[in-house]
Amino acid sequence: MAHEIAKLLLEHAETFLERTEAVKSALSLGMPLNEIQDYLDWLDALRSRDQPTSKDRAGDPPQKP
Repeated sequence: MAHEIAKLLLEHAETFLERTEAVKSALSLGMPLNEIQDYLDWLDALRSRDQPTSKDRAGDPPQKP
């Protein structure tokens, strides 16, 4: 249960300071550092996949093949 709470804290941390505090909290809840790193890497990969590409952000409509 403590690891689930730690994962929620890590998931909702958006800024560097929030993430730092979330890591400290996760460690104090007993989550090993390697699991914290793995979870943060997974979150970053998931978030980067969901981010629009630079072309999409420029306002250009997607090109049809």
